Amino acid sequence: MFEELLPVQPDEEPIPYDLLVDQTEGFSGSDIRLLCKETAMQPLRRLMSQLEQRQEEVVPEDELPKIGPIRSEDIETALRNTRPSAHLHAHKYDKFNADYGSQILQ
Repeated sequence: MFEELLPVQPDEEPIPYDLLVDQTEGFSGSDIRLLCKETAMQPLRRLMSQLEQRQEEVVPEDELPKIGPIRSEDIETALRNTRPSAHLHAHKYDKFNADYGSQILQ
């Protein structure tokens, strides 16, 4: 999912997919998608912050800064702001497994 949602762009630093996998234990697919969206938004937020700091009302198109690449701190920020939600439903899964799951005979 990470490679699909956060593909490496040419001339950018590689994204540490293995680190992302390690740090997202317990995340659902939906949580991972949200994390990737949050990560991808960080360069745009930096750009918006730069534009807001300018006092000019209109920035000429040729002077617009470029949206930068995803950096490792973007991933760290997204990880701090995104929490797994699957644990919120764990009791339902445990109950279902207790009611309908296979039981190991001892």
